[in-house]
Amino acid sequence: AMSEEYRAKTRNAVLVKDEIGKAKPTIYDLPHDHHAYGRSEPPDAEGAREVVSSWASHVPRRKPGLECQDFRKLNRMAAVDGVANANQLKDWRTTRDIKLVPKGPEGALPKVIPSDVIPSFAYGKKSRPSTPIHSVIGGHYAREQEQVLASIYQKHADEKDMPNGKRSIKLTLAARKNIMNAKSNRALNDNPPPEKEVWKMSKFKNVKGKMSAEGLGRAESAPTLQQVA
Repeated sequence: AMSEEYRAKTRNAVLVKDEIGKAKPTIYDLPHDHHAYGRSEPPDAEGAREVVSSWASHVPRRKPGLECQDFRKLNRMAAVDGVANANQLKDWRTTRDIKLVPKGPEGALPKVIPSDVIPSFAYGKKSRPSTPIHSVIGGHYAREQEQVLASIYQKHADEKDMPNGKRSIKLTLAARKNIMNAKSNRALNDNPPPEKEVWKMSKFKNVKGKMSAEGLGRAESAPTLQQVA
């Protein structure tokens, strides 16, 4: 049987075995372990800081002018003359020069919008102003509220120290409703509303009842009615 040491010395890719959890040992003469493989790329002169700090504005492409050729018309004419491939088209175009004719406005003229007259005109809904972060971090609003609270406390202290001063008590919403309900109930008790007449149909208002005590005496329930009366 071959020993592991002998297998490693043979440099045979079939005989060399790998250990569990480790890479298979190489059979080639490789550089040292700290050697870096690959092609060394020169560092980029423009890093992330330069890209973020500078902004290149968009430059629109120049619109075709009168010096440009009308390739659509040239291709149509070449097809009519029997040009079949690119080489023939190249030779055919050397003797022909058809300039591009700008198109006129089709239909109604375009409407004038505000940005055509005022370049700085902005569209859309106006958003809220930016947050004054300097005042927030600096504690400006906190100091302002502290001064308001201090003035309120000072006002209460001055009213309390006054010998003949009256101190106003601020009522809650529930307390104000209770006072209003008590006043309305007292007004109803002092001036009760007139009693309402029992509602009857107009054709029965002047009709009198036809039953009487004599008539009820002949009924079987007469003794009970008399006792109740």
